[in-house]
Amino acid sequence: MPRAREIALAIATLALGFAIPAVVLPTVLKLFGAPWFKGVWGVVFSVKMAYIPVPVFLTPDSYTFPGFAMASAFLTSYTLLRQRVSLRTLLRKQVAELVTVLASYIKTGVPVAVALELSANAVEEPMKSYAFRVAKLIRLGHSPFDVFETVFSDVPRDVKVLLSSIPIGVESGGRVAEVLTSAERFSFQLSRMEELRKARLEGYKSILILAVLAYMVSALVTTLLLSYIAKMALATPIAKAAIDLDYVLSLYYISTLIISVITSIAVSRVVYGEVILALKYSAFLTILTTLFFSIASALI
Repeated sequence: MPRAREIALAIATLALGFAIPAVVLPTVLKLFGAPWFKGVWGVVFSVKMAYIPVPVFLTPDSYTFPGFAMASAFLTSYTLLRQRVSLRTLLRKQVAELVTVLASYIKTGVPVAVALELSANAVEEPMKSYAFRVAKLIRLGHSPFDVFETVFSDVPRDVKVLLSSIPIGVESGGRVAEVLTSAERFSFQLSRMEELRKARLEGYKSILILAVLAYMVSALVTTLLLSYIAKMALATPIAKAAIDLDYVLSLYYISTLIISVITSIAVSRVVYGEVILALKYSAFLTILTTLFFSIASALI
């Protein structure tokens, strides 16, 4: 469950999602002599009927209010859910340490339940609580495999694979130390491969984010070109009917938001293995996209 600190931070994030477009942006830009934003009174929408109804953002404020509302919703959700990500990250770091310490105690002839309790004292939370629960249930005579399924039901799959060496070792007929030693070697190699994988994929994360930025720039260039064409065609009767710059910019804005969310999910799932992190990246890209298109709307 989210703690009081996360809940307070989530409420503050939601409040900022409204305060920034309503108060902060109009005030700051007015001080710099660029009164592009008017707050709530500057929000003007229309609906364009194409194959499906499309909202058209007619003013800079029309971009900032829904944009910052989306970003604050993403950040609020991430604030409330990030505790799960932190827990899984800690478990991935601590599992190798637990297996190593446990194998060392087993090699000295210490019983499994006692070795688990001693190993629990050598690691930090949250793994410490898991190890104590396993030791307690094994002491009470429960089956090691049943204990494993009960205690470690909510841990990540890769962590569960390594921890499965504990019940396998207990049921191996006296070869606990050999099983845990093999698991220790495997955890070390797995940790190295995970670091190499992340280092290799970090570059792809930058490429995906740069692709979103390139799409935004291409949207601005295309809209500018259309605005020049519209100015040159002012003398013709098809000028205003043929080119609707607000509609074009709105389509680019909506498509950029969709691409940003898809990119965030891809980066989070492929690089970090945590879909929840997509909320953080989506919030960042949504804010960037909103500011870019709102300013573009004011300048074009």
